[in-house]
Parts: sequence; C-alpha cells; structure tokens
Amino acid sequence: MTSLLRTAHLLSTAFGLMMVAAAGFQTIGVALVVAMFAGVAVLAGIALRVAATVAVLSAAAAIVISDAPPMLAALAGLSAACYLVLRYTEAGLAGVIGASAPALLAALGFTFVGVLAASFPFELPWLPLLAPLAVLGIYVLATRPFYKAGEGELELSSRS
Repeated sequence: MTSLLRTAHLLSTAFGLMMVAAAGFQTIGVALVVAMFAGVAVLAGIALRVAATVAVLSAAAAIVISDAPPMLAALAGLSAACYLVLRYTEAGLAGVIGASAPALLAALGFTFVGVLAASFPFELPWLPLLAPLAVLGIYVLATRPFYKAGEGELELSSRS
C-alpha cells in the first residue's frame, strides 16, 4: 500500500469517527445505541466498504432520533461526505484520491447553505411547494453542459 493511499485510509477513518462523535454528542437512550452502532460500523468499514455506508446511515438515524442541533448535524454530514468520498475512492488506481477540490468545495458549500437555512426561523408553510421546481432547475443547470448546442441531444462524454 503506497503512502498516499495509507494516508487516505487513515484520513477517511478519522472523518468517520468525527461523524460518529458529532452524531452521538449529548445523546441518550436509543440515539446513543444507534450512534455506538455507527462507531462499530466505522471500525468495520476499515475492512469492508459496505460497512461505511451502514455507518453513515446509522449516524444519520442517530441525528434524527436525538433531534441534534443544526451545527452538529452539519458537522456530521460534512464528515460523512468526506468519509464516503475517501473510503470509496482510496483503493482505486495508485495516486487517485477522490477528495478533489470540486468535491470538497461542493460539500462545504452545501453544508454552509444548510446551516444558513436552518439558522433562520422561517414560518412559510408554502415554501416546500417550491422544492420540486428548485430541484428541476438545478437538474437542468447541471445537465446543460452535456447537451449539444442547438440540437437538444444528450451527449454522453467520458469527462468526470
């Protein structure tokens, strides 16, 4: 195992443990048990990648059960994103680590927007009705570079 991959392996485990710590912070009862299960899954994720996904889902369940504050949920979510990106890309080609600048900037940006949205106590009952339109708009903007200009055909490329 090269030094770069070994560092990514340790870093992904550190992000997983930080995710569990944020999800299990000041929890009691069932939420604490679920967070402890997530910690065990992170340790099992060292050998099995599928356990990493189970760990993230368990940490999310612990956050939901404990009704964690937005900052802890954001820290757990950011750590979970970094954990999964590193865990699932570390065993690829030598020197290929998935923690690219665009991936990390996107994770930080979505975390910032989520914390900002949770910080303001909006009482707008009609706001969830705009979510499907917003998702459609984001989808159109995200897939726009893959359409040929003027023809409206989807062009699949090998770019990543």
